[in-house]
Amino acid sequence: MRKAYFASKIFLLIFLFNVGGCTEEPVEDACLKSKWPQVKQYEIKLAVSVLETNPSLPGGTNGSQYPSDFDKMTVGGTIEKVDCYDQKSGLNNLGNSYIDKSKDLPAPIDVPDAWWIGYIVYVYEFSNDEDLLDVNLTVKITMKDNQSYSCNILKKIYYPQIVKVPGEMYYYILLDIYSENWIKV
Repeated sequence: MRKAYFASKIFLLIFLFNVGGCTEEPVEDACLKSKWPQVKQYEIKLAVSVLETNPSLPGGTNGSQYPSDFDKMTVGGTIEKVDCYDQKSGLNNLGNSYIDKSKDLPAPIDVPDAWWIGYIVYVYEFSNDEDLLDVNLTVKITMKDNQSYSCNILKKIYYPQIVKVPGEMYYYILLDIYSENWIKV
């Protein structure tokens, strides 16, 4: 009898250890680690600049070989917020912005030869280091010889890339245009 009692206690202990061993460990939420204590709202304007390090334009003529020497530019596309959990929100169509170097003044930011994309201020809230803005641009440039080229630019913008406009209350994002895939149109 004593052996049966002792065996049942051992069986019960083994059973409890096995049941306890089957519980799943909680999955750590990476987004909770990078969550901010307070949400920050950014009022953002978009600026564009064509990098001088771009490859030569295909079929460009003398004096019209480098994208940074454009005469006119059209920029269109979308901007959308993607949070740490990959949830998308706030999709905005940028419309088309027309930039003419001979008429438009550069944006008043710390980067020379940058132009505003439209005059709209986009408002987005960030609450996590991993929140970002997805920017999808279609850029068309027209050179001084009236040849036109087009490219697509995809950018992921994190909060450190959002910079305050000097002397203003709003921020800007500089979208540097660099493409090895200019297409003559």
